[in-house]
This record gives sequence, structure tokens and C-alpha cells, in this order.
Amino acid sequence: MKRKRTLIVLVIAFVLAVVTILSMDRQEVGNEVGMIAENFELPTYDGDQSEFSEYEGRVVVLNMWASWCEPCRDEMPDLMTLQDDYNSQGLDVVTVNMQTYERTLNDAPEFIEEMGLTLPVFFDEDGVVSDRYGIRVLPTSFIIDRDGEIKHVIAGEVNYQMLEELIRPLL
Repeated sequence: MKRKRTLIVLVIAFVLAVVTILSMDRQEVGNEVGMIAENFELPTYDGDQSEFSEYEGRVVVLNMWASWCEPCRDEMPDLMTLQDDYNSQGLDVVTVNMQTYERTLNDAPEFIEEMGLTLPVFFDEDGVVSDRYGIRVLPTSFIIDRDGEIKHVIAGEVNYQMLEELIRPLL
């Protein structure tokens, strides 16, 4: 009887140890610093359906914007220059247009053409990414490392120098 009880206790302890070790290895998926950036699949400006996970293994500046947003307009040239300057070192600047915040569905494509936007653009048509990433301010940018971990969340306008300082240690 004692042996059986001892064996049961040892098995339970072993199972708890394994569960603890496995759960320590995993990071939570979410929208805050230290969490793994959530994957999403959305239509893109070029007419395809793409997944955010296609950028896995690269440092990513994930930028959320709307066409009527003046700070969004102001930061786009810096985002494109940053992409050009650091792409060969493993950086991708990826943008998501918040379609549910737009006045009309034509506003974002017109903005893209007017700005000569060279960055990938996902269209968050149903607000799914907006909800999952907790977007409350436009623009909002997420700096994500090569392992998919969110390193910085910036609510408001960004510029080249600010982003360069944040991405360099990750490249």
C-alpha cells in the first residue's frame, strides 16, 4: 500500500514538473511588450491574401494607419526610407490599413497611390487586427524581433531616428 502511494505521488510530481517546464518555454501570444505577435491573414493592396507569419525570422516594424490620419501621412516617408536602408539587414516594414476606420473603402488605395507607398499593405476589412492588437490610437507601431516577440509598442507618430535606434540592436 505504501509503495503504491509513493509511486502515485512520484508520477504526479513528474507530470507537474513536465507541465511546468513546458509552460515556461512558451510565451503568450498577444499585443504587449514581451508577448509573441499574433499572426493574421488579410487581403493585401496587391490583391492577394497574405499572412503576417510570412515575415517570421525578420525584424518587423508593424505599422497601423488610416488615410485621414495626418501623423500617419507624415511618418510614411520615414517608414519607406527605413525599409530601403535596412531591408538587406533583415528588416521589413509592414503596414495595416484600418479599413473600419476609413470614411470610404476608396480612401486607402487613393492614399497609397498619392503617397507612392512602397511598403506592403494589409487591409483590416473587418477590424479583426485592430481588435486583437488593441489599437486605440493611430498610428500605432509594433517593433517585433526575429523570434516574433514584441519589443516595443509606440502609440503615435514615429520617425526614422526613433525607429533606427529601436531596430538596430535587433538586426
